[in-house]
Amino acid sequence: MENSSSYEQPVRPTVYPSGIDLWIWVMLMLSPVTSIVLGLYVLQEGHAGGAIVLFLSAAAVGSLTAAVTVPCRYTLHDDALSVRCGLICYQIPLAEIVSVSKSGTIISGPALSMKRVIIKTRKRHHILSPKRRDTFIDDLQHTLQQIESKESTTE
Repeated sequence: MENSSSYEQPVRPTVYPSGIDLWIWVMLMLSPVTSIVLGLYVLQEGHAGGAIVLFLSAAAVGSLTAAVTVPCRYTLHDDALSVRCGLICYQIPLAEIVSVSKSGTIISGPALSMKRVIIKTRKRHHILSPKRRDTFIDDLQHTLQQIESKESTTE
């Protein structure tokens, strides 16, 4: 037997989608849906020009919202954590991570839920909200421990 540990290493890369709180989803959808409803009302009242403006506004706001939120996911690789939230995409090198902890902070970040994780590096804090928060933290900490043990054996 190589390892009697009960922890089974996930296959890399592992993708963790963001959790999405209902109230955040409602807030993101409120403006485009309201514009569509008002557009339908204005169209029914016989004001096609006003309805077109409202429909175009709904499309523009909906597109912008989607561009900065879809997809929202975190991908754990052997050497880095990739963060993707719409057009925002960056990597956090695992070697730079100082700590990982649960949080409910209101600080802005690529997170669509208030069940958050703070990843501290030497340079900054990263706010994430993986749907399976405990699994994400466990997998990340296990990967960080593996990196530390590899570094200590090579020294």
